[in-house]
Amino acid sequence: MAKLIDYSCKYAEYSGMSKEEAAAKGLFLPEAYFSAEAIATLAGENAVLPFDPVLEAESMGAKIKFDDSPLGPRKDTDIVTKIDELANLSPMDITSRRISETLKAVKAINEAGGNATVELHGPVTIINGVSDLMKILMGWRKKPEIMDQFFTKVSDGLVDFALAAYDAGCRIIYYTDSPGSLNILGPKFAKQITENFTVPFLRKLDETLPADCIVHLCPKTSFLLTGFEKAQWRKFEIDEKMPYKDACLFALGKVRILGQRCRKADNITVSHINYLHLNE
Repeated sequence: MAKLIDYSCKYAEYSGMSKEEAAAKGLFLPEAYFSAEAIATLAGENAVLPFDPVLEAESMGAKIKFDDSPLGPRKDTDIVTKIDELANLSPMDITSRRISETLKAVKAINEAGGNATVELHGPVTIINGVSDLMKILMGWRKKPEIMDQFFTKVSDGLVDFALAAYDAGCRIIYYTDSPGSLNILGPKFAKQITENFTVPFLRKLDETLPADCIVHLCPKTSFLLTGFEKAQWRKFEIDEKMPYKDACLFALGKVRILGQRCRKADNITVSHINYLHLNE
């Protein structure tokens, strides 16, 4: 029987951008968050965008606070006060607002010879951007159909986001939902989200994305999948020792889902990598 483990994260989710860093590049916050050209300048030639975890929630209608704080864009006020109101959220629109500008920035960086990609944020992160998570979890038992509809809306939007990212030159696409971790949700809700959202979403990504694209999960998500026996680790040997990031690129077209370690620990030297195989 698999062991349920909560992966201990050492890294903050927000990648960090101060007004001083922006000023050094001739830019100002928060204005720079809204322009593809400015986003690309802020990010540099090697980037994982967006800078913040509220991009998808904003695209679905969340009210976001923008200022020059190093905390970055973040929730301003709750727009969902009870679970029924999740149904009122807009579908994710990747053709407008910051999410569109982010994709344009990624494409511009890649076309200029850089290496940029995106990190998708899952349903619990999105709920955090629009509501009080505990209120939604408490309503889930009484209104499971509302959560199912919400999960479908999020999944459809994230798949569209991933496909657009691929078209913008991304070949490793990251996925995280760190507020949906075991220590925050507890085993019951963590299992429900793994079964009702994560597994179907990953299957849809696998069916939709071209073969030469890797989906790299936050280990918190990876270990929930294996802990609830929805996936298993398999070993992929590489030709020689190399940094983890290079090993992931080496595996392009040969494996689909990675996530044994945090993407921010990408300079650790490895002789093989473990990939995830979803159970039938």
